[in-house]
Amino acid sequence: MDLLLLFFIGFTAALTPGPDIFYIVSQGLCNGRKSALLATLGILSGNLIYLLLVFFGLWKIGQNPYFQIVVGLLGGIYLIKIAIQLFKATPTLQIGCQNDGSTYLQALLINLSNPKALIFFAIIITPYLGNLASFLALFTGIASAFFGAALASSKIELEERLLALINKIAALLFILFAMKLFYLSYEVLMS
Repeated sequence: MDLLLLFFIGFTAALTPGPDIFYIVSQGLCNGRKSALLATLGILSGNLIYLLLVFFGLWKIGQNPYFQIVVGLLGGIYLIKIAIQLFKATPTLQIGCQNDGSTYLQALLINLSNPKALIFFAIIITPYLGNLASFLALFTGIASAFFGAALASSKIELEERLLALINKIAALLFILFAMKLFYLSYEVLMS
């Protein structure tokens, strides 16, 4: 597959709505550039883990129904925890607010529990990652999208009322993503 096409597939997939991009953007809007970049590094670390698993042929683990159930349940629980934190948060316009040092770890866990990422890497991308150049083209596309979103979202200045609304919307979306994970786990269990 053409390397430029793989770059654009990675770039586009990274920008599609989901927990990863939404977490990065919310960190940029509420906590500024440093927090958005930490979130980006956490998400990219998870993507790198998935890509390495695919590259070295270990993607079959992700196809195991028990693994899918565990990832779905744990991921759903974790997203609900993040949603509760966002719902309770009191945003402030001070750059770097509420940065308790866990942004990177939260982003990594959000990515590793994201079924969209698991499916994207294990099923859709696997046939195209036969060499290092393909691997790098895809990862560069993904990284470009996430870093772009982090930088763009951290440049936007919002009022505290709007930041509070963004937190509430983010919390609701994370709960919806969690419900989807629970439902997917239920479907796997019933099949």
